[in-house]
Amino acid sequence: MRVLYVSEVQWLSQVSRKHLIVRRLPRDWKILFASPANATSSENSFTRRTDATYPNVDFVSLALPKPDSGMPPVRAMTGLLERYGTRALLKLASSFDPDVVVCSYLWGAPAAEALRSRGIPLVYDLNDLHTSFYPARPLEAEEMFRKLLDAADEVVASSGHLREVAGRGMVIGNGVDLDTFRGRLNVPMPPELANSPLCHGDDLVCYVGAVDERVDFDLLEAVDGRLTRAGRRSGLLVIGRVFGSVATGVAKLRETLGDRVLLTGRVAYERLPEFMSHARVGVAPFVLTPRTRAVNPNKLYMYAAMDMNVVTTPFSDEVERQAKSIYVASGAEDFAAAVEEALGNEDRRLAVRESVALPNSWDEKAREFAELLASLASPGPSPPA
Repeated sequence: MRVLYVSEVQWLSQVSRKHLIVRRLPRDWKILFASPANATSSENSFTRRTDATYPNVDFVSLALPKPDSGMPPVRAMTGLLERYGTRALLKLASSFDPDVVVCSYLWGAPAAEALRSRGIPLVYDLNDLHTSFYPARPLEAEEMFRKLLDAADEVVASSGHLREVAGRGMVIGNGVDLDTFRGRLNVPMPPELANSPLCHGDDLVCYVGAVDERVDFDLLEAVDGRLTRAGRRSGLLVIGRVFGSVATGVAKLRETLGDRVLLTGRVAYERLPEFMSHARVGVAPFVLTPRTRAVNPNKLYMYAAMDMNVVTTPFSDEVERQAKSIYVASGAEDFAAAVEEALGNEDRRLAVRESVALPNSWDEKAREFAELLASLASPGPSPPA
């Protein structure tokens, strides 16, 4: 079985849903992971390489377009790059000869159409509201989205709302690596935390993920204010890349909280449990927008797997369905009150892994994905049980 996966995220850049599923596909399958080159990255791999840990996975960077690039010359060349990238991707596909193609990159739509016309089964992995990632070119993004939907034999959506947006397909949600994320006691503090004022806090509240325009900073300030007034030795641990689009909000958060907040920046996926082991509550303080409504948050399952109480806003159906096991709160006052209660609710904390994390393992999600790919490939073996 040979799978060509076209992703907007490079193989070496980060650990995404795509990585966590691809790494769990049957080891006797051959995977080629192709992504757009990134002009600001040192991780481009224009020569096809094999992953040292997962030898059935090759990866390569292609000159596919990045329409909202921060570099005006690159944006101006989108049309040229689209044509060139499409030809390069088709040439790559011809040499690889896949049994099935998976595409999660909007600007791969022209190549996806051509591959589908050659009779190669195509799956659109709709893992986010992709059209929202191109605010400078919304009409073009919508056009690519429709092309990809039309070309796909099957659509896999990571949330129920995304399936509604697509108008068809199946839902294979997000999950958690249960071996990596599990509650631990007596874990030494990582240096970043041990050398900060937060090392003296008893009630650490944790946020894991991209720090971008989805985060409601007012909620975080409200949490700090309530816990401080209650006399708790609390602190806010923010783990993830900070995007320039929220520089003002981050600066205000630092000014307001002072030494009660630590922003670590991006942390390697494997190191996340080192930090999370020292927090008692995990939060998802997302604003309510069309983009966040489509999110099935990995952090929800990661927090739960680490035996942390979870407090979230009601931004998507996936979090609201877990309301019996986690705290779902709207507004700054209610959100802050929920965090304070969560810090003291041991019964709920000790039950959350079993109720939220265990039913959503990446192993199970990858098995569902493998079964779908095998059913579409012709000819193609069924994945092992």
